[in-house]
Amino acid sequence: MAFTDSCDVFASFHEDGFNRIIEHVRRQRPSLFNYATADVARNERMLCRKIGVHPVVDLRNNPHVTIADPLPIPGTNYGVNFAVQLADLQIDFHPGKSVALPPELNPPLKEQRLAIKLGVCGGIGCPDKEQLDRLIPPPKVPGRNTEGKDPRGPIVALPTRKLHCFCLEAYVTGGIRIATYGGKPYLEPFLDGFEIVDIQPEGLENSLECYIGVLLRLVVLPGLRILLERAPLNLTQGATDLFPQPTNVTLSATPVSAAVPNNPAIEDDQLKVFIKAEVN
Repeated sequence: MAFTDSCDVFASFHEDGFNRIIEHVRRQRPSLFNYATADVARNERMLCRKIGVHPVVDLRNNPHVTIADPLPIPGTNYGVNFAVQLADLQIDFHPGKSVALPPELNPPLKEQRLAIKLGVCGGIGCPDKEQLDRLIPPPKVPGRNTEGKDPRGPIVALPTRKLHCFCLEAYVTGGIRIATYGGKPYLEPFLDGFEIVDIQPEGLENSLECYIGVLLRLVVLPGLRILLERAPLNLTQGATDLFPQPTNVTLSATPVSAAVPNNPAIEDDQLKVFIKAEVN
């Protein structure tokens, strides 16, 4: 049976192709994988991992690092320099032969699921003790009412000579589904589990996993949604002698049925998508 017997368009993406694309993007768009304060970005020798970039990045004066605000010190207008780098990213589609999941994520990988292995390096720049001694604030004047006033301005990063670096491994399990919002279909990733490996004490590990999991669910993954009807496939582009222009093809997901039990489908080390096309 042909893949298109139950749909108009069939597309599949092998995990090896995904991982090759990720590596190319990492070298050509390094700022998507490296985040640091301006002081660190100006002196990349402080980064915890050296950034490998394609020569075209520097030829076009593209940034190596996305600039982030310093980590604030509550009650002051100071902050500390830091860096976070995504040092490794590997995707593994079901049946899951490339990424060995930790016991906390209940291996083996479930059907219609994918696994992601992440290598994350980060560091915080701690200022010198002598400098901190000079910045200790004087005592408040008794009786002076400062309620409702905030004399603090923009956050000022405290200088540092180096970062205190660390690297860790994390694992994600999840999948990709079609969800409807406001009557419109979206292709969206979702999260099943997130695990950071071997952080002690256990309470610190659980707290980090909770926070990062919330960040992934509420911020990162929603930003990766794709509105299917805005993914037009213009099959007649460049053939104006045969077809009047514009001739747009609107795409939507093929409904799940006995013939198409999963759409999208994550199986055979591939992401498979079955699409219905309508000519407007």
